[in-house]
Amino acid sequence: MLLSLRFALLDLLHDRRRGLPSLVGLAVTLFTFLLLSALAEAASAFLGNLSGGLNLVIVRADLLDPAEDSLPPGVLEAALALDESRVSRVAPLIFRHTRLNDRVVQLRAADFAAWQPVFHLQLVRGQWPQPFDEIIIGEGLAQLSGLDVGKQVQIFGRDFSIAGIFRAPGSIFASIWMPLESAQALFGPQRGYQALFLQAAPDADLLALKADLQNDPRLAGEYAVYLEDTYTHQNLDRMRGFSDLMKLASLLAILGIVFGVSNTVTLSLVERSRDLGILLGLGFSASSLVGLVWVRFVLLSLFAYLLGAGLALAYTFFQGIFAPFFVLELPLHLEITPAILLEGVAWMFFLSLLGAALATRGLARQRVVTLLRLS
Repeated sequence: MLLSLRFALLDLLHDRRRGLPSLVGLAVTLFTFLLLSALAEAASAFLGNLSGGLNLVIVRADLLDPAEDSLPPGVLEAALALDESRVSRVAPLIFRHTRLNDRVVQLRAADFAAWQPVFHLQLVRGQWPQPFDEIIIGEGLAQLSGLDVGKQVQIFGRDFSIAGIFRAPGSIFASIWMPLESAQALFGPQRGYQALFLQAAPDADLLALKADLQNDPRLAGEYAVYLEDTYTHQNLDRMRGFSDLMKLASLLAILGIVFGVSNTVTLSLVERSRDLGILLGLGFSASSLVGLVWVRFVLLSLFAYLLGAGLALAYTFFQGIFAPFFVLELPLHLEITPAILLEGVAWMFFLSLLGAALATRGLARQRVVTLLRLS
């Protein structure tokens, strides 16, 4: 076995000009597989960390974009009529889409007293905004757009100053927030609110509260009541689909190894048929030559794995340092985990051997004269 490894290694070094393209091709395939797998894992981890706490959300049932709606007064009255022992806070929300640095982002406004307990905004830089001329932006939006504290931006034709940067869970990570007074002055009273958030009291029965609200005649079957985590996951179904797509793409990428190795081995056998014929004539068995080809491509796969994995690890490392990775404006932390590396090495060797086996299946039946004639 050691002799076969030594012989295969010397052969790779001697034939490095023809082996290098195969090495690079396998390394690129593995690099793609590792990154797509990391992306799928990051998307799944992001979805798994979502949590809505004790909030309920009221929005129009048949409307995909809350910005297109305006809650009637009866919806707010139904929420305010609930006993204080069941509801800690009622927070109506103004919701719009706006363009900032050529990027469409969410603009949200609510009573400042609800920002931390209901919407879980945490200030990480700067200060909370003052009404009428200041806003805060999410950490994700700051990183995406290059904006920071003190910058001036224009929203719906009015100038605002960025007072602070906040951190928050879910999709509001990359949004703009302004005090409720600012939004009311900017948009006027005509459109009102687009969504209503209710924070249940700690000892309240959340499902019973949801049912009572849903059955209130003032909602009239036109408005739906969601648990916030359900509503958030519903809005992030596109991210779940993206995660599944990345898993499928990573599998398709790694399956390309079979065809790549098979074609490479076949071409190598044709080009080196004279060498194989001479070895058969010297007394080597066909099975030993097949084994030698397999060992050669196992070594080639090992070198390709080290190169591809090294590039993938370096990419994710520098990506995390210099530029955050965002998909659908949501922050994803790319990481090549040990599990992904082990999965990659398992697929690499298995598929490389499968490709080599497909290419060498007829070698055992070749005669010396035939191989010499092919050269």
